[in-house]
Order: sequence, then structure tokens, then C-alpha cells
Amino acid sequence: MRALPSFRVGVAAAAVLALAPELSAQDAIRIIPPDREHRERLSGRVEVQTLIIHPSITAVEFFLGGNRVRRVTERPFTTHIQLADPPREQALEVRGFDDQGNHLGSDRIVLNRLDVPFAVRILEIRREQASEYATARVEAAVSVPRSATLERVEFYRGERLVEALRNFGEETATGAPRTIAVDSLMEWVPADGFVRVVARLADGREWEDAELLQGAEHRGEIDVQLVQLQVLVTDRDGNPASALRPEDFQVRENGEKRPVEGLHQSGDVPLVLGLAIDSSSSMLAIRDRVIAVSAGFLDSALSTGDRAFLVHFNHAVGVLQPPSGHKELLVSQLHYLDPKGGTALNDAILFSLLQYRDEPGRRALVVVTDGLDEHSRSEPNQAADFARRLGVPIYFIQLEPLQAWILVGNSNTRRGRSYSTTAKLREHRRARKRLLRISEQTGGRLSPVGRSTGSAPWPEQLATVFDQIQNDLRHQYVLTYYSNQPPGTAIVPEVRVTRRGLKLRSAVPLEAVE
Repeated sequence: MRALPSFRVGVAAAAVLALAPELSAQDAIRIIPPDREHRERLSGRVEVQTLIIHPSITAVEFFLGGNRVRRVTERPFTTHIQLADPPREQALEVRGFDDQGNHLGSDRIVLNRLDVPFAVRILEIRREQASEYATARVEAAVSVPRSATLERVEFYRGERLVEALRNFGEETATGAPRTIAVDSLMEWVPADGFVRVVARLADGREWEDAELLQGAEHRGEIDVQLVQLQVLVTDRDGNPASALRPEDFQVRENGEKRPVEGLHQSGDVPLVLGLAIDSSSSMLAIRDRVIAVSAGFLDSALSTGDRAFLVHFNHAVGVLQPPSGHKELLVSQLHYLDPKGGTALNDAILFSLLQYRDEPGRRALVVVTDGLDEHSRSEPNQAADFARRLGVPIYFIQLEPLQAWILVGNSNTRRGRSYSTTAKLREHRRARKRLLRISEQTGGRLSPVGRSTGSAPWPEQLATVFDQIQNDLRHQYVLTYYSNQPPGTAIVPEVRVTRRGLKLRSAVPLEAVE
């Protein structure tokens, strides 16, 4: 496990920070990307859904390629649009207005913008004769994502560095996914020798490929359809499995077996961790302790290169901190939690999942809540549907209501209707079942934390749950293989674990929401 820097954030230090930012124009309304399979290009008639965050939005206009195609004035502000056929990149924009026609916010995504994952692949190792010396020409190709810059490519003979390339000309420019060809000449060595090619991006990410010097087959052009799957495997007791190998997995596409290219441990692939915390009025009494335990979780769960974002939710939702690798900043922002109002849990799940746009790496979302969903503007099934198809593992920590709160009074009022204590308890059970279903569908967990007399102190229970989640994150793997599907075609891999006694809990293709 990687060493973590230690730090402390005092209350005084947090107090001198500026006030948390107000709701931005982009956060007022969000596009929920249309349903599609992994790497699939969309065409024809598709449904577009929105998440309304600003409570005053009463009309939404939809734009495609800069042209207004629809105005919707009824909730849930969903419509259908006609995309180009054959499919191509098209910009989709939504704008929200109040009943006076004032523009309150907008959001924009690009449909059918397929990026490539960062990868390097040896294409050919060719023996050449230079006078009395035999040499090997090693040719490789590096696929570089749209927003990344290739900094260096290193060629190794075994563990010895042979050559490092740093100048790639105009091909280093960002703005489009691209494939960069590289090659190196090195001494031919005995048959048991091997070569490695290591590529490094400007943001610090590294990827490598290795081949035996003799017997390497010619692969032709690099296949940009490298598929990366985030997988979690458990034993019979539900504990995360470790020491996995590529041969422990089998991948099939359309019934055809595809060889596993590599299996990378969690420390090799950066993590993007989302933490969404309930800030409704019922959290006021436990706010400080929730912050303290959450801060400890962020400190221990994030390693060098990892990033996290913070979302808070009550009757509305908002970003406390966009994705950042600065742990002291993340912890300081937790102190801006201001419990008040009700709970918009469905909106919080959707809003949190949409924060993963353009964020590469492993993913997980942790949601801490103690209440029922009372104020969401999204449809009840929107959060569950989007969570299922996006596949980010969601870990729900459900703080059970105090027994004293449950037993006080004979009824509670919600949206103008009277609910008895029995009805309230039934509602909590239904909410738990729904959260359990979402967590199971995404490969996460639902962990109740009791606060009744006789149970262990709830802060200790909360810390234990965070430890369990961190253990899952440490045992995530990234499995890679090359698809034989042409670019733009849906990729639907079937993954199974071949080692006896183990179970595949989740296998999620890694890609940005956009």
C-alpha cells in the first residue's frame, strides 16, 4: 500500500476560508446523457433527460448544433431529438428559464465523441543485420486520449533503458484522440530476452507493454478499441479477493473469446472518488462527527494521483469541491456543510454521477444519508436507471433515524399528507430496499449504521463502514482486452471468473460520461 502524507486541519484554519461558492449557472441544470452501450454511436430519434437543480426553472430549451429544436414547459423536462444518420459528433445544449423568461443556467455535452483510452502496444519486433551485429527493430504505437499530452516513450531491453523519445512534433497537440507511432533499434539478444515499451503522459500517467524478443508476431496498426474494465472479485464470504491473475478471467464478445491483455492492480490506476453527504436539518446534531469521520476516510483512501469530489444535498444539491487531489483542501471544504431543510436523495445520486465527466481512472461513489427522499425534482427511477447503465459502484451509508425521533408524535406531515409512525417505518424500509437494489446493480454496498440504544457508538460503526469501502477500493482491478468491434459499434463484454470459489461482483467499462 502506498504511504500517505499526514496532515491536520484545524477549525480555525477552516474558518478563515472564503464562503462556499453559490450555485453556478452550469449547476442549475444538467443533461443526463442518452442511454447507449459502451462505445456506441447514437443516431436517429433519442430521448434526452435533464436534471433540474434550480427550483425556479419552469422552461427548458434544447439546442442541437447551435439550433433550437424544442422548448419544454412541463416536468420532468424530457424530450426526443433527431440525431444525424450516419452518426457524427453533435453538440447538445440545454438552457433553463424561469417564468419571467430569465436565463438561469445551461449545460452542454458532445454526443458521439468517442475518445481512446491511454495505451501502448508493441506492433512488431523485427530482426535486422547490421554488419556483423544482429539488431532488433521494435515498433510500437501509443494511443493518446483527446485531452492528454504524450511526454515520453521509453524502450527497455529487459530492465536496461535503451532509448527515451521525447519529441513527437505536432502529434503532441491536444484536442483530438490520436495514435502516435514510435520505434527503436536495439541489440538482438538470446531467445529468453524481452523488451518493454513504457509511455508517459504529461499528467503523470504511465502505461507499458512487453514482449519476448523472439516470437513476437506482427500486429499491424494499433487497435484503438482497447477496452478497460473495472472489476471487483469476492470470495464465498463476500470479502474482496486479491492476488488475481489474467488467467483467472475469461472475456467474450458475441460468444467469441477475447484474450485478456492485462490485469492492473488498484495502485496502478488512479481513483476518482465521489463523496456525497446529506446536509438536511436532521444531520445538524451529528454534523461535526460526520465531518471528522469523513475526513479520516478521505485521508486514508486517497493516494498519490487519486482525486475526489464532494457533493452536499438537502432540499437542493451542490458541489462542495470539484475533483481534486489536494486532501487538505477537500477536508477543509467539508466544514462548509450547513444542515438545513429536507432531502433530495435521487437528485443527489444523479448529480454526483454527472461529476465524473471527463475524469479518467477507477471510480466509486459514497453517499451518506439519514433521511427519506422528500424534495427530488427528478423522476423516482431516473437515479436508479442512470446508476445501472453508468455502472459506477455506489456505496450507500444509511444512518438510521433515532428511536426517539421515530416514536415522537403519532404522525408526520409530508407534502400535505399525514403519515403515521408505522407508515414512516414502512417508507424507510422501502427506501432501504431501493438503495440496496442500486448498490447491488452497480457493485457497491448498502451499509446501515444504527443509532439506537444498545448498538455500538454510531461514529465507530461509520468508521468501520468506511474501512470496508476502502478495502473494496484497494482490491479493485482494471482488466484490459482488445475488442474486434469496429469503432462506434456497441461493445458488450461478458466477463466471468474462472478460479473456483470466487465471484465477480462487478465489471464496469471505464469511460467518461461524455
